[in-house]
Amino acid sequence: MVDFLQMLKELPDVVLESSRSRERRNAGAHRLITPPPAGTPLLVSLALAFEHTGVYLGGNRVLELNGEGYVKDVSLTQFINGTSDGTSLIRNGTRIFAACDARTRRPLASKRTLETARAVIEAGVPRLGYDVAQFNCHLFTAACIRGVLPGERRFPLSLGGGVASVGKLERLLSKTLNHGKEICWCGVRRDKELFRYSLSPEKKIQLVAADACKNLFGYG
Repeated sequence: MVDFLQMLKELPDVVLESSRSRERRNAGAHRLITPPPAGTPLLVSLALAFEHTGVYLGGNRVLELNGEGYVKDVSLTQFINGTSDGTSLIRNGTRIFAACDARTRRPLASKRTLETARAVIEAGVPRLGYDVAQFNCHLFTAACIRGVLPGERRFPLSLGGGVASVGKLERLLSKTLNHGKEICWCGVRRDKELFRYSLSPEKKIQLVAADACKNLFGYG
């Protein structure tokens, strides 16, 4: 159950962290990396300056906790565009990002993250439930990083309790997978075989409009 008082207390920091995270992504969006290894946390931007995360399984597949509370093994195309449950209206990002070391841009993949994600699939985990603040995709991604399976008592505390924000996930990534060093989200170069996905028609129009603004006004 959501602790509304705690959520209201943390909300300003959550919004600020998310905004700063997106600014960093936008600043380095042109510095693309090659497709990351399986076990790397992935991110796509959402509307209103928020984000959605999951775990890369390899083979153009991602494990995510969707907005209906189901754990899904989805394609990269579904991950970035959303699916028929209405998330296509929310997932407005046009690039998939991978968690990386900020200095070297090395993807932060781990064997434990991948093994936990695969164990969730093999267990056929039923619906987990969902709330946007405390039991969301960031919490699920964090649990995979920590090696915690759904159903374990410590699962809801995988990000320490309170609002499960991208800022808390970034701090966990730094501490657990990057020896306390700064992390960033690097855009991943699309590849016909290794990292293949298609953008929705709406997103293709969005990119054309952004390019037009950049050419005419110097921004976009």
